Amino acid sequence: MIALVLPGCREGSPAHASPTVSISRTPDGTAIAGATAVVFTAAANDASSGALTVSWDLGDGQKASGASVVHVYASAGVFPVAVTVSDDRGGVTTAGGSITVGNLSGRWLLSEGGARFYERGFDIAQTASELTGRPFSVPDKGCLGDLHGRVTSPRAIRFEFEACDDNVVVIDGTAAGDLRSMPGTYTHPDGPPQPIVLTRE
Repeated sequence: MIALVLPGCREGSPAHASPTVSISRTPDGTAIAGATAVVFTAAANDASSGALTVSWDLGDGQKASGASVVHVYASAGVFPVAVTVSDDRGGVTTAGGSITVGNLSGRWLLSEGGARFYERGFDIAQTASELTGRPFSVPDKGCLGDLHGRVTSPRAIRFEFEACDDNVVVIDGTAAGDLRSMPGTYTHPDGPPQPIVLTRE
């Protein structure tokens, strides 16, 4: 997110300059709705060393105050973010930017490592931090169980499902910043974790 500093208002002495402010955030990239705790930080400065008040508009109807705020977006979208800094002499400055929020719902293919397994990918549905859905194979023998798991901040995923041999397989991974791929591991109880990459279809 690139912060844009808008012109401030000045009152009182012509020599009084409004405060300056810029915005940074972590993590970079696309946030996951219902899971990624986004930290917004305002770097504000006032030439007169006066007291500063910092307020935020997070773009989804939520407001906050303070130099650093943490927010989880409930839904996907592109949200404008603005911070307003005011000093005790009436100077006001606003900086703005935007954040993109997505989700993990959709079909994910075992694009790397999949040749070692019966499954060929996963149809995932994300609701807040919960993951549900089903693995799929070609052909489908109808023996794979439903998957269930969680996504945690910032972009870590874990889910499990019952394989055709009745064992429980665990998938761990971390979604990339564009939410298009998830490198991770495939762990069957009969062996060590195997590296995989899931790619959004």
